[in-house]
Amino acid sequence: MSVEFTGKKACIAPERVFIIGTYDENGVPNAMNAAWGAQSDYDEITLFLAKHKTTENLKHTKAFTVAFATKKDTVEIADYFGVETGNKVNKIEKAGCHVHKSAHVNAPIIEDFPVTLECECVSYSDETGILVGKIIAQQADEAVRTA
Repeated sequence: MSVEFTGKKACIAPERVFIIGTYDENGVPNAMNAAWGAQSDYDEITLFLAKHKTTENLKHTKAFTVAFATKKDTVEIADYFGVETGNKVNKIEKAGCHVHKSAHVNAPIIEDFPVTLECECVSYSDETGILVGKIIAQQADEAVRTA
């Protein structure tokens, strides 16, 4: 026997963990944990973000990176990025992450994560929280790369 669900509830789970990297207006790297998103075309990613320091940064830089958390090596960092606010602390520094500037977009690559997408902001709406990014380049650690 089936039971009908009422109200708004997430019906597709679990979601992957996306780590969104941006620079603020002073060039300081920031990261946030996001759970709602998908690759929406061959060279496009769509994410659903509430208003954060990261979304404010996007308005200045028009660029971001998307790193993928791993269960084994980066789960603690990803969790920390999801519970702390970048408005109060430099999360990258406090987590002890290693960062370098993307060669393709104005956003940080967090070296601790094995796969990163480098993206330009196509559109972002404060009203809907929908961020669409064009994937410009992709980085993968040799340990996870396949032929």
